[in-house]
Amino acid sequence: MKKSTIVLFIFLLLSFINVTQNASAAPITLNQGIYNVRDSNLTIGSPMTAKINNPNGRVIIFVIDNDQYIRELVRLDPQSNEHTMKPFSYGYSVIVFGNSPVTFS
Repeated sequence: MKKSTIVLFIFLLLSFINVTQNASAAPITLNQGIYNVRDSNLTIGSPMTAKINNPNGRVIIFVIDNDQYIRELVRLDPQSNEHTMKPFSYGYSVIVFGNSPVTFS
């Protein structure tokens, strides 16, 4: 009885360790265009960092909610090539306008 209890406890412990590991999302690169947050696999509910890939690039990023209100407007240029954005929600859209791809991580 004691052995089976110990084996069961170890099995449950190992199961919970695997479930509670945080999965880090891979960086997502978006070119100029209009994207739905859910369809483009951007992380929902946690802040993301937007970074331009071209050191000479300039990009404007609009984040629009379900009611077509602008939630965030970010301008990335060579002097400020990285910005931490507010958490996205379901139904948000992202508009990328500029001459350089943007990586979200």
